[in-house]
Amino acid sequence: MAQIETYVIQPFHIHRKRLAPSQGVPAKTQQQAVIDGRRIASSKAGAAVLKILADDETGEPSSIEVIERYGDIPDEFEESIRAL
Repeated sequence: MAQIETYVIQPFHIHRKRLAPSQGVPAKTQQQAVIDGRRIASSKAGAAVLKILADDETGEPSSIEVIERYGDIPDEFEESIRAL
C-alpha cells in the first residue's frame, strides 16, 4: 500500500462578515504550493497550504497537514483538519 502526496491551497474570502472557503487550488509540488499560496493570499483574506497523504489505491486520506498559513484562516478549519 503506497502513499501519494498531494498539495492543495485552500483560499478564504470574506462573506457576510465571516471567513468562508473559496475553491481549492491543486499544486504539483510543495514549493509550488507555498509560492501559489502566498500569491493567492495577497488577493484574498487568507490561504492555507495543505499536504495530504492518501492511499494510492483507494484515495483514502491518511493525514492532512497545514504546512503554511497566510492571512486569516478560520479557527474551525484547522480544528476540522485535526479531527480527520
